[in-house]
Amino acid sequence: MLPEELVKLFKEAFGKEPICEDPSQGICILKENGYISVREKGRLIAQFEDNESDYGFVLQYYAKKAGLFTPQDKEIEELLRSLFVNIIVLTEVEDKNGFSHSQRVAKLAEEFARYLGWEESKVEELRNHAFLHDVGKIAIEQLMLYSPTRIRTFETHYEDHPTMGTIYLTIHESLWKYIPTVRHHHERWDGKGFPDKLKGEEIPYFARIIAILNYYDEVTNFVSADWDSEIKTPQQAVREIKNLAGTFFDPKLVEQFVRFVKDVHKVSIE
Repeated sequence: MLPEELVKLFKEAFGKEPICEDPSQGICILKENGYISVREKGRLIAQFEDNESDYGFVLQYYAKKAGLFTPQDKEIEELLRSLFVNIIVLTEVEDKNGFSHSQRVAKLAEEFARYLGWEESKVEELRNHAFLHDVGKIAIEQLMLYSPTRIRTFETHYEDHPTMGTIYLTIHESLWKYIPTVRHHHERWDGKGFPDKLKGEEIPYFARIIAILNYYDEVTNFVSADWDSEIKTPQQAVREIKNLAGTFFDPKLVEQFVRFVKDVHKVSIE
């Protein structure tokens, strides 16, 4: 049995009991032979002397191995994420209601996740991924700021923004969980996207969702050099998303999205 003080600190840090449901599969923390042990899939990966002064270090080690955050990590993540989101929103064009592209995509993500019946923590997670999906465009904006040919600069470097976003998010490990979405939201279901030519379910799930939401918001709010020379109506955008299912977009997610805009946004589907 783990020491009472360690259990208390664990619950304060992670909001749950230090119970390993299946020792052969997960990361376990336990007391054995007078030591605090950490086991991964039953294999001993670390062992610490049972000293209260070292419990903080033990929990930090456990958190990294288990993919959890300590309270300090959470604060750092929230601070860095908020900083990036503020910069992103400031560099984007506002619509008539004062919202930017990333804000609208984040709102769509939140609504879509709730429509799918996700628990609130997962809804928030997808929303945060949506807010950061275009973080790499900050680099392009900086290039354009000092360029006499701003549009040409944007067109030349547009496909770099997922890679640049990946670089930005390496600033702290608490942001690494957003990298798959940022890097891969322009991949295509048929493997012809960028930057890594991922195909089908090789593309991270959140990135596949954001790809659809990103397209829908982009073509219904401003002229896009990527897609068309005129703004589409929601009906036209949905029709095009259906046409792009299986080439650009995950067909199953397209079906879910079409039902979502019909039921929630009252977009008529022909």
